[in-house]
Amino acid sequence: MIPVLNYEVAPEIPERATFWMPTEDDIPDDEGLGYFRDVWMILNEPLEYTRRVIESERGFITLVDRLAESVQDYETLASLIENGETERVITEPLLGRLKAEAREILEWTEDDELPLRSLELGVAGLSYALSTIGSVPVASCRGHMDGWSDQPVVYAAIDEQRAHWLQPLVQEAGCGFHIGMNREEFLAIDGPSIHHTNNLAQAVVSKFGGHTEMFDRWLDLDAIYTRYE
Repeated sequence: MIPVLNYEVAPEIPERATFWMPTEDDIPDDEGLGYFRDVWMILNEPLEYTRRVIESERGFITLVDRLAESVQDYETLASLIENGETERVITEPLLGRLKAEAREILEWTEDDELPLRSLELGVAGLSYALSTIGSVPVASCRGHMDGWSDQPVVYAAIDEQRAHWLQPLVQEAGCGFHIGMNREEFLAIDGPSIHHTNNLAQAVVSKFGGHTEMFDRWLDLDAIYTRYE
């Protein structure tokens, strides 16, 4: 089972949206934007790489949906996939189902690359999809009992052109927009469940198809990367 939050989704772009986008000088060297904790920059990720993240995420969502019989199971499995380990107690029934269907998850080591690149299940794909079209994701949360959001959400710097391009996809996926408190420069895209946000990520990359000429370019990545040379 995958938890579904019952709330009124708002699929229209908020009237207060500022459509702020960072410049090269706004991109920090060692952290993310917006004073969020434990974040990092994900900038203009290649389309094929993003597709792999989304497909991998979808497979894990299907697995969790099949194996989890409670919200507690869901939280345990999600954290195990995200981190390669979990501080939660894996109950004997859940452990048995894991050993039978996905033993490899229990055998990940610290040397293995985490499949969602240390992002959370259900919002990793959308974060990468927004990055691929030239928006700048700044924070994400799948929505959980000890998280900072009740529902799956990705905060991002999104210009007006991309926001209006995204709007029908957001609506068709059953997702919505909002502006977070003290985060007025960013648009937040939320959904009732991680199924919804993964579906949206798939729709974004499918419609985009690598057609970079559709959008204005805001960031000169070469100028950012030369800082490290």
